Amino acid sequence: MTVVTSVVAGWRLSLRRLLLSSSVIGPLATWMAIFVLFSVVASNFLSLRTVSGILNAATLTGVVTIGVTLLMISGEFDLSVGSMMAIGGYLFGQQAAKGTPLLGLLLALLIPAVLGALNGLILIATRIPSFIVTLGTRSIYRGLAWIISGGALLQLTEDLPIYEVLNGRLEVVDKLFEGANFRTSVVWLLGLLLLVQYLLIRTDYGNHVFAAGGNRAAAAAQGVNIPRVKLVNFIITGTLAGFAGVLLFSQFKTVRVATGAGTELSAIAAAVVGGALLRGGSGSIWGALVGVLLISTLRTGVILLNIPFIPADNFEAVVGVAIIGAVVFNDWLRRRA
Repeated sequence: MTVVTSVVAGWRLSLRRLLLSSSVIGPLATWMAIFVLFSVVASNFLSLRTVSGILNAATLTGVVTIGVTLLMISGEFDLSVGSMMAIGGYLFGQQAAKGTPLLGLLLALLIPAVLGALNGLILIATRIPSFIVTLGTRSIYRGLAWIISGGALLQLTEDLPIYEVLNGRLEVVDKLFEGANFRTSVVWLLGLLLLVQYLLIRTDYGNHVFAAGGNRAAAAAQGVNIPRVKLVNFIITGTLAGFAGVLLFSQFKTVRVATGAGTELSAIAAAVVGGALLRGGSGSIWGALVGVLLISTLRTGVILLNIPFIPADNFEAVVGVAIIGAVVFNDWLRRRA
């Protein structure tokens, strides 16, 4: 009996340590609590159409958040991702209008990647904080989007097969579940999450990312090329921002100069809710996904509740409360760990 008790106690202690040390537990618990609350108080919330809508709304921000989370783990920020998202949308849409969407896809990934590299190179050369660097390039890149577009709204009516591949309806799943409205962008998001999470957890590159944002002196002493790691992260972030612009255009077939405005703050908020530290050295791609889902769930819940003093276009106030609550909860878990 004593042996059994000892084994059970050991398992309980191991489980407790696992829960407290995981950066995903805090945001996941917060999201589940909010999901359950809205399921009880909001009519039609607990339906396949609503759930699929939450996931669809989270995909664009989610793709951008992957890159932003990598940067934050390495101790940097990128406030220009919204502008690069607009550039990616324009480059893809313009080539799609000419009948060369594959070229547009290539340009929408390549040009934002170059712009992301420029962010990194400026940071490395000047040692100016990335917050300031990308605050400046955000406006510069938005001006570049204006030059590319001539300041005009780009809108197409023709449906191309590539739109269905990138962000069309996921018919295979929708036919299985009546009322569902999932889109292929969800598959792209999950694929990117799995790939980047693997790179972050299972490769030397991932170790270097954590080291660059955690103990930089120790990382440099171990031979980690911190500038190169951060440059790669900026390139990945730019590429993902451009791809988010492609996904957006594939769904709505429209893009404007202001496209993506505010996405950078939503991505940073999602990463923070997901357990990323502003000073770097900690974070999780899966946690960031939960953060994106939490924000998307709040948006949908507030709209369905139709609260008189919290209109749908002012849901940011609710998001702000949830962000503070999630960060406080995450900090409490870290202290307990």
